[in-house]
Amino acid sequence: MKCTDKEWQHCRVEKMGCKGCYYDEIEINEFVRTKSGHIFKVDNEKKVLQGLKFLDAFYGEIIKHSTNITDLIQEGDILEIKEGNDICYLGLEKGTITVNYNDIKEDIKNKKCELLSILTKEQYQKNCFKVGD
Repeated sequence: MKCTDKEWQHCRVEKMGCKGCYYDEIEINEFVRTKSGHIFKVDNEKKVLQGLKFLDAFYGEIIKHSTNITDLIQEGDILEIKEGNDICYLGLEKGTITVNYNDIKEDIKNKKCELLSILTKEQYQKNCFKVGD
């Protein structure tokens, strides 16, 4: 959202380099994914802070938001999934396996399996220990 003159005059955000506020676009209880790979749910406190560019300052640029967390899954993310009594971890790179993320996301939406957790590819790459290094 671009500020009009009225919002700009009353803005409490650092104006230099402002990309516009997300305050009116992202609602409470929506999930947000940032460019740096953080995923979180917006609550009342974060909603207010978000209008002050709190999220951009601490977590990086917001690239996507949705009421359904499966919409934020990207190829390469590691997913913890429960199907029946079995729990498995999937972290797929393009072309490495016959299952694809769209199929998994559809299974989650259709309640064929349950998404328990997500570790974004950015978080994994930043924190993993590479054997042989």
